[in-house]
Amino acid sequence: SDQNKRAAQKWQRAVRTVEWISSQLPVASQYQVYGFNSAVTAVLEGTEGNWLEVADRDQLNAAVSSVKQIIPQNGTNLARVFQAAAALSPPPDNIYLITDGLPTLSTVSSNATLVTPEKRLELFDDAVEFLPNRTPINIILLPLEGDPNASAAYWQLAQITRGSFLS
Repeated sequence: SDQNKRAAQKWQRAVRTVEWISSQLPVASQYQVYGFNSAVTAVLEGTEGNWLEVADRDQLNAAVSSVKQIIPQNGTNLARVFQAAAALSPPPDNIYLITDGLPTLSTVSSNATLVTPEKRLELFDDAVEFLPNRTPINIILLPLEGDPNASAAYWQLAQITRGSFLS
């Protein structure tokens, strides 16, 4: 059920991570929070493509509350979330990516019913092409069994972009 999905330990860890990161943002900075699975949406409806002010604490608290209402479901399309980040103006100076593995969906429709580990790496490589230039990617990789390539791929992405990696 949706209630069980929201209560899942891994999802609650993701929500707590968003809460912690949002509490660490400098007051004079801006942010945007996107949720993603097969689609990408700003957690605050109507704010897609816009930076929000950390100083507006009510809005920041609303964003965190909205994250709590997300129902984790479907696969993940990492390319779309990177495209959304790249579309922000000015480009982000940091991206914090909270995920549990490599992407499972492409921007191109497919009839495939099984996504192999090799295909997931291919989808990851495709998604990286959409990243904004010179933006550090900070990855928080939550545990997922059966995705052995995820740690190495995300660690390399963090290294290449001068971001950080936590698993």
